[in-house]
Formats: sequence, structure tokens, C-alpha cells
Amino acid sequence: MLFFDGYAPATEKLREAVCTLGNGYFATRGCTPESPAGTVHYPGTYLAGVFNRLSDRIGPIWSSV
Repeated sequence: MLFFDGYAPATEKLREAVCTLGNGYFATRGCTPESPAGTVHYPGTYLAGVFNRLSDRIGPIWSSV
């Protein structure tokens, strides 16, 4: 079990990182559901190893300057 006592905004991002749950490809950061993204909390869901391997041809960019 993992316990945290008290609330310290300076270390909240570290706590969320420690409480992240994932399987190597898909992970959800361990913060409370009501936490908005801001300077203290950084909620999110992350994917690893998912890449867009399609290629596109992009034409030249014309400038009128």
C-alpha cells in the first residue's frame, strides 16, 4: 500500500507521477478526477509506441514578402 499524508502543492506532480498506472503502452496519471490541469495538477492519459508511419508530400511554401 502507498499512503500520502497531507497536501503539498510543490510535490503534487511527483505524487501523480508515482501513482501513474499503465501497461507499457497506455498509462493514466494518478490524480483525482476533479483535478483540472494547471500549475499544481497535470492529469492525462498517455500512449507509448503509437506512431503515424504514413508519409505526405508537402509542396513549397510561397511567400509574397
